Amino acid sequence: MFQPFIKMQSYQCEDMYFLIVTVVTCVGLLLLWNGKRLRLWMAELKRRQSLKVLSRERHRKSLERDTCKAQDIQEKLLLESLEKHQNTEYGLKNNFRNLQDVPSFQKIQPLTQYSDYKDYLQRTSQGEENVLVAGRPSVLVATAGTSGNRSMVPLSNKSATERFLQGTAVYLEIINKSFPGALEKVFKFSLPPSSHHSDAEIPIVPCPATLSANFLKDLYSPPAPVHPSMSHRDILYTQLLFSLRNPDLSMLEANFFCLLHYVFSILEDCWESLVTDIQKGRISSELGVPLETRRQIEDMLVPDASRAAELHCQFQKGFHGIAKRLWPKLQVIVAVESGGSDVDRQILQDSICQGTPVYSPTYCASEGLCAVNLWPMEDTPQYVLCPRSVFFEFIPVDMSEQEQPTTLCIQDVSAGKAYELVITNKDGLYRYRLGDVVQVTGFNNQSPVVKFLYRKSQTLNVRGERISECSFYKALRCTVDLWPGATLLNYCCMESRVLGPFSGGSDPHYEVFVALKGVRNLSEDQRYKLDQTLQEHFPIYKSFRFKGSIGPVRVHLTSPQSFLSLLELAAKLSSFPLDCTQPPRTLQYREMAEMIWKRVLS
Repeated sequence: MFQPFIKMQSYQCEDMYFLIVTVVTCVGLLLLWNGKRLRLWMAELKRRQSLKVLSRERHRKSLERDTCKAQDIQEKLLLESLEKHQNTEYGLKNNFRNLQDVPSFQKIQPLTQYSDYKDYLQRTSQGEENVLVAGRPSVLVATAGTSGNRSMVPLSNKSATERFLQGTAVYLEIINKSFPGALEKVFKFSLPPSSHHSDAEIPIVPCPATLSANFLKDLYSPPAPVHPSMSHRDILYTQLLFSLRNPDLSMLEANFFCLLHYVFSILEDCWESLVTDIQKGRISSELGVPLETRRQIEDMLVPDASRAAELHCQFQKGFHGIAKRLWPKLQVIVAVESGGSDVDRQILQDSICQGTPVYSPTYCASEGLCAVNLWPMEDTPQYVLCPRSVFFEFIPVDMSEQEQPTTLCIQDVSAGKAYELVITNKDGLYRYRLGDVVQVTGFNNQSPVVKFLYRKSQTLNVRGERISECSFYKALRCTVDLWPGATLLNYCCMESRVLGPFSGGSDPHYEVFVALKGVRNLSEDQRYKLDQTLQEHFPIYKSFRFKGSIGPVRVHLTSPQSFLSLLELAAKLSSFPLDCTQPPRTLQYREMAEMIWKRVLS
């Protein structure tokens, strides 16, 4: 009698269990789906709020007000910094407590360079407090270099935030005003930052990562998955793949122009593979991507034959001005020009990125923010000094070889003249010689507007002739114009002593390595034109050539890929991420010299 009832109850229980499981599963999936949508919605909301804040131009207007009273702000900034660190070991030794104005500071405190702080910084990195800065720094910022010896300067969280507000926030407001809608769809090419710590577990970071990682994470398109074993080229290929999938990008960005140059060289080499990957919704099997990472990447891809066909059509038309054709809504390309990256910016402007404004937004060193570019539409970057960032001093360039030359303050410089830059920051560097030479091109209210010229360390000098990096580059460009059909793609140079036994000729001379487009070889007469151009531009060089104490320039042809390998070697030697490494132009280290020498084609 009860058997059917019991059986029916059993079936009902099983049905109820199945129903509950089904409902819970569906609810879970719905929550998961909605959770993902919620996260995307929240990220978009934060981005929209950021754009709304940028539209008010609060930080740019603040900089404008500061430039109206630059001298007063500079003196106040200096005295506040001295007071903050007066009880540190360095402050007590240099009697900061009794320094009441700029002249007394300049009288007591000598000009300094990195070697003057090496011991203090070593102890700070090992955990000692109140040595160079009050308390303990939040991070140590690695300074750029290719010697293999890591140099570091301290940075507090407050200073990092101030750099962002006085530099990055200002240029984002400028972009937002000058290129309406440019910040809607931003793609940044970058590489995963390496993680390092000092002996006292203080984080060691490169400058660009310090300033942008936490503040700008909601601005950029979501990054593609990466694996530590992936090469720089494979990571950038993957990022190119994701950027090409989106025809609506409005802005491209990288830390330095040399990385963008690298990215677009990959594009030229691999466009057919990239188009195929977009068509099929996968990533090339030729890339060294681990299986799990490959699965994660391909989960984010869908086949898009229509977009692949669009891209194929544009690539078939050639690469001149292709950036705007690949991304029709592209309004601006943003990267920092620093030192030797001028050639990379010029090449991008003249070829792949022609028709799209190229903007170098800031002049910034690991040691501090110096200036912001208020004129994004100008071909040659110029920057207004930020009075509230660091205290500036200037050494007239004709006195820059002196050990302790007299300096000028911000109100004393003259338009048209060149100066070596000296800064005092808020994080323990006092009257610090950056080694950069700038030219004052004018003034924005009371604040000088400067153009970066060259780094003192990047100078050719075998007999005292002193040819700067920018001057040599100008002479090289003039020479390339005399080589029929030739276009300069990249270059580096060195004094013959650096190359050692590989260098030909007994007299000291310059060794120059160039990558050219449009020619396969150069005659001896064509190569000698560079020596003639140098003699025309530099009378001291000409006199040494006439005396025979400097030998003729030797010009070598190499491939564009050689310079990408050189950049990777520079990153390896300096322990810097590739996207934070400046391109080496005047080589000073044997390992780099021998590497490029072995890549010579003719």
